[in-house]
Amino acid sequence: MVSPLLSFQRQILNELLEQDALCIIARGLGMERILAELCRACATRQALVFLINASDDDEDRLRHAFMQMRSGEGESADQETELLVVKNETNSASRAQLYRAGGLISVTSRILIVDLLNGIVPTELVTGAIVCNASRITAESIEAFALRVIRQQNPQSFVKALSDAPEAFTLGFAPLEKTLKVLGLRHVHLWPRFQVDVQKELAAASAPVVELRQPLTRAMVELQQAALDCVSATISELCSSAKVLDTETVNVESSLFRYFDAMVKRQLQPYWHRLSARVRGMVADLASLRHLAELITVYDCVSLQKYLDTLLLSSRTTQRAASSAPAATWLASDSANILFAVSRSRVFRRHASAQAQEQVPLQTREKLRSLGLPENIVPVLEVPPKLQLLAQILDEIGAANREAIRQGQEAGPVLVMAGSPRECRMIRSYLASLHETVRFDMPEAEDDCEHPRMMVDLLQSFFRWKTHANSGKLSTSS
Repeated sequence: MVSPLLSFQRQILNELLEQDALCIIARGLGMERILAELCRACATRQALVFLINASDDDEDRLRHAFMQMRSGEGESADQETELLVVKNETNSASRAQLYRAGGLISVTSRILIVDLLNGIVPTELVTGAIVCNASRITAESIEAFALRVIRQQNPQSFVKALSDAPEAFTLGFAPLEKTLKVLGLRHVHLWPRFQVDVQKELAAASAPVVELRQPLTRAMVELQQAALDCVSATISELCSSAKVLDTETVNVESSLFRYFDAMVKRQLQPYWHRLSARVRGMVADLASLRHLAELITVYDCVSLQKYLDTLLLSSRTTQRAASSAPAATWLASDSANILFAVSRSRVFRRHASAQAQEQVPLQTREKLRSLGLPENIVPVLEVPPKLQLLAQILDEIGAANREAIRQGQEAGPVLVMAGSPRECRMIRSYLASLHETVRFDMPEAEDDCEHPRMMVDLLQSFFRWKTHANSGKLSTSS
């Protein structure tokens, strides 16, 4: 059953239906639901509406929303509410038939512009276009070109754009004005959280919030400091090599923001064809380092070590493939050595000596061998602190629910929200094997010898990947 729209969501939808505009909504205000209702209003066989710049996740959410709407309305549901997706698997004849039939069609920008230029799209039948993630549309993008062609051949068609990334319109010179010009729109609707109608709705459904701050482990703090040192050194070298960069905006402090990479590329764009391969490589290295700094708190220790080894392996492969290709300079720095060493120490460590390895019990060696793990390592497997905190919170909630049931009250479900599908999978795997542990008795172990089953499985997968990667590297070099 689909819940009704909130009053401000209904107002946003009505404004978009009445007027072509760019709607910028604050995150968390239900842009997915508004997009679904807007698409539903346009998804009829009497109209041909293109959904532009939609990701695979956006398409999946729209399908799920349409399914919920149909199930909630029962027999009175509008069976024409359907999202048609056109990918490269669809041939031109099938695409022409779909365009003639009408409806809501999500199509990749490359296919759409080719079909528009080849006359496969009947532009006289195009009712309009709905643009998702409008903050990513630039004057050089294919989506902007397709919108211009549609508007030139059919001036009566509408364009309605949505974005839930307001911070993207604060970078560079007049970014909002440029986006409106690219989209061919004159009006913009702004819906921040402090808007009166939004505040009224959110205050009516406010709930008590308890914020828990989980500190990072010492190893994670060292990793962040090492990654930050690499970013600082790369920025200094980049600014000294590319004098056109504004040093007041390109610095370590601004590198913590989400759109730092786009800002650097925007400043270098007019001179990109004149930059050396070394400078271009540093721009790419800067993006990789910032992504790495984010992964320290997102990934578990094994996945992070695998990502670091992938960076190192790809750098070596690139050097072998093209001897003139510039190597990533940050990989040779002392901070990078600290980064790799500390990351590896969170996963495993080698025995201090051959005598220490001989003192490992035979049962432990057999267990390592049966799991496909090297016998000369001591598994450390540092569990992400946030997972340990989550397990503690769930234990407290479980105890409270059992007490409520004992008193004759109803215990509701528990919803765990995460930032990405990968984190959801990690949480699911951790909770599924929460009470399953694997013990490795080591004479020189400093911490507990029992490790969660999920972490041991990840370690097995890591060493299998290392074996395949090393064998592939040997075969390539031979």
